[in-house]
Amino acid sequence: MGNPIVENRSNAIEAIGLQNTDIFHSIGSLSELQKLRQQELQHGQDGTFVILSDVHLDKPTVIENIDKMLDGYKDFDPLPIFVFMGNFTSKPLSGAADGTKAMMSYFEDLASVIGKYPRMAKEGRFVFVPGRNDPGITGVLPRGPIPKYFTSALRSRVKHALFTSNPCRIRYFTKEIVFFRDDLVSKLRRHSLLEPRDDDDDGVSGNGTPGDLKLSRHAIKTVLDQGHLSPLPLPASPIYWQWDHALRLYPFPDALVLGDRVGQFYENYEECDAVNPGAFSEGGHFVVYTPIAAVEDGEVTKSDVEFSQIE
Repeated sequence: MGNPIVENRSNAIEAIGLQNTDIFHSIGSLSELQKLRQQELQHGQDGTFVILSDVHLDKPTVIENIDKMLDGYKDFDPLPIFVFMGNFTSKPLSGAADGTKAMMSYFEDLASVIGKYPRMAKEGRFVFVPGRNDPGITGVLPRGPIPKYFTSALRSRVKHALFTSNPCRIRYFTKEIVFFRDDLVSKLRRHSLLEPRDDDDDGVSGNGTPGDLKLSRHAIKTVLDQGHLSPLPLPASPIYWQWDHALRLYPFPDALVLGDRVGQFYENYEECDAVNPGAFSEGGHFVVYTPIAAVEDGEVTKSDVEFSQIE
């Protein structure tokens, strides 16, 4: 028994057609796709994503590190897209009034930090992907965004603050990027019958232990081969069936960013960039992802992943 045969994104689109693979329903024909690719080749190298996971806003050191990070990017032109992934507190807050007030105050603190940089507050794009412990309906995938009640102060002060579902997808020209916050490695490990085998580690990089890298590689390979972000029994990972398509990974995205509580990780698996930014709350780790870092032979694009840390 094993995983299905791997089919990369290019082969999948060729096999089942463009309109059957475009979850955004934004590209109507191959000619439109070609025009978008031309724009991608001309302007795509300007864009980067700065990705943080486990941004515990209740920790003063995390707020300080966010301030340092924003100060380092304030003069970039264009500004990168900042993706903040939960959990946004170090422990779940109670549903009582004091917990609600505390969560609102944490987002107000973040708004104050971003507000120190007027250009970022006005022009910067900030994407917030909720974690399991964040406010809202939890325990079922996909989960909705953090309710506006908690984030109104930040929305009013940061013009382009976007609170998304988990997982969420972003299209960058022709590139499809999936962001997913989940403790996937530990979930799969609890339900694994056999230890991950020692495959060839060529092309795998990260700052975790060899064991963590092996487990991360196994988790990434499992979800991509299965074509689903939650290939687990329903008692272990309940799913809203009417939204199950939001969890599917067929065809492969161009990049899968998995926020997990393990060390930073990167591998290009069958033309899909698999990235774990690590925990920002533990050591200030984050990742800078450039979907189009270089263009080769006039049409082939190469991405780039840079492991970063606030010290």
